[in-house]
Amino acid sequence: MLSAMWKTLHPAPDLSRHGCSPFRQIAESFVLLAVAVVVFRGFGVEGYLISTGSMAPTLLGYHHRITCPECSFVYARGTDMGNDVEIAQLVRADLAGDHQPSTLTRCPNCGYQGVVTSTLPRTEGDQLLVHKHAYEFRDPRRWEVIVFRNPGDPRQAYVKRVAGLPGERLRIQDGNVFINDALARKSYDVIRAMCIPVSIYENQVETEDPDRQPGWVKTDPASSWTFDSAGLESHSAQAEIGSPISWIGYRHWIRSGGTHVTDVPLTAWPRELAPLNRSTDILRYENGRLRVRGVLTEFDRNAWRARSDAPDFQQAIERLFEQSHQAPIEDEYAYNAGEESAGHPVNEFLISLSLSEIHGNGRFEIELSDGENIFSAVFRFDSRRVELLKNGDPVPVRSAVLDAALLRNPARIDFGLVDHQAVLAVNQREVVPPFPYERKSPCRPMRKPVRFGAAELDCRVTHLGLFRDVHYTSFDGQADREWTLGPDEFFVLGDNSPVSVDSRAWEDPAVPRSALIGKPLVVHLPSRSRRIRWNGQIHDLRLPDFSRARLVR
Repeated sequence: MLSAMWKTLHPAPDLSRHGCSPFRQIAESFVLLAVAVVVFRGFGVEGYLISTGSMAPTLLGYHHRITCPECSFVYARGTDMGNDVEIAQLVRADLAGDHQPSTLTRCPNCGYQGVVTSTLPRTEGDQLLVHKHAYEFRDPRRWEVIVFRNPGDPRQAYVKRVAGLPGERLRIQDGNVFINDALARKSYDVIRAMCIPVSIYENQVETEDPDRQPGWVKTDPASSWTFDSAGLESHSAQAEIGSPISWIGYRHWIRSGGTHVTDVPLTAWPRELAPLNRSTDILRYENGRLRVRGVLTEFDRNAWRARSDAPDFQQAIERLFEQSHQAPIEDEYAYNAGEESAGHPVNEFLISLSLSEIHGNGRFEIELSDGENIFSAVFRFDSRRVELLKNGDPVPVRSAVLDAALLRNPARIDFGLVDHQAVLAVNQREVVPPFPYERKSPCRPMRKPVRFGAAELDCRVTHLGLFRDVHYTSFDGQADREWTLGPDEFFVLGDNSPVSVDSRAWEDPAVPRSALIGKPLVVHLPSRSRRIRWNGQIHDLRLPDFSRARLVR
């Protein structure tokens, strides 16, 4: 970041004319960084290294940097050293004998599981510049990331996110934090900083394997949308006035595995088939429903279809194959070992996309559900307004004038249902105030949470992604536990909730004000690893990755 700022003010010379080598540029960057760090330290800013994965994916500890060989999605997987997974297991007393963490990873975007982490170089954790005087004149704010001394061992510095403030009573329920019995809602900026990828369109896998189908699909074969590797295009500007909207929907398609149960109707079990054996058969048939736990793969589908030609049975198997691949979205963390996936259903999402090449006077609409409520963000280009609708009511709960810039430039749209509130932003600026609402039912499994579409409008959608909110859990399984803070105490949580050892796990959950060190400002020297062979030996080199330098939010 510092190097980028310097280059903006003092552009680098043209290398083709001046002969300046890339090595000299790197050396100059290091010198500038060293000078900046010395200056910063004089103003009370100090560097800290993240070693564990308690704040992943916001902040990374020691990890392997993985590029999925199938979809090219880049993600991090925590290493054995500095991974909170082992610490969490010890605290829970779950270790029995020798435990070897899983060395296989699962790509969070496409589900590929073939990368063996033991063959990959290790990348060091993120390095932070921490403002040590930030809390001399004010307290940390809720959801702010802080650095503090471990109350149990002042020699250790921890980094977590503040959830509870002095004097508050806190509990965790249904994935959210409640303060004094009221839901603690996050701001749009915090939501955007904390959200975790579920599916990125640009990293979809093109394959003919029936078990590996895309998540973003047309909901109607006659849809006016077309697909390419970078995005989607709507061609409906010339449609008749009043034409129905053409939709693109997301289904959470997984290749195999899973513990979810899918069932479909089947009038009768085929007479020519023997009764199902509970110890060997993956199918169950009860009360006119045929069900399977997890995914019914193509291999199993074909094997069962070959056993009977009964039309009803054939159709039921086909429906079971299609529907079982569409799994509930859970609080999965690619950073953690496979056995540490939490497996809690989540229903708080944010969809993000870029809208461009807009022609026509129709509308563009995004529809998002939390399992109980359905909200729609409607961009009406005829009346130049944007509206937020709830549960099909034509009277908007929020509305605003449509910014003219949306018509001229690619516009980044973020629409989310997080913390029981609907948030809508264009180009990282909220266009309507957040709309809070109440939920009556607990979290429900979600397989198809979002769709978007266009009517009487030509447009292009790129940079399409679905993200989820952090789903907090009680560390010890006591869902109804409450914590009460003293007048100088804070309650902290890690973003990597399944394995973060934080206030939920400590005997004394409070972080006293006297333990505060400061506020992280930037990740100033992220790294990447490169493995080379030299003189018959393998060496891991640590190289700077300035593209990942960023503000801490």
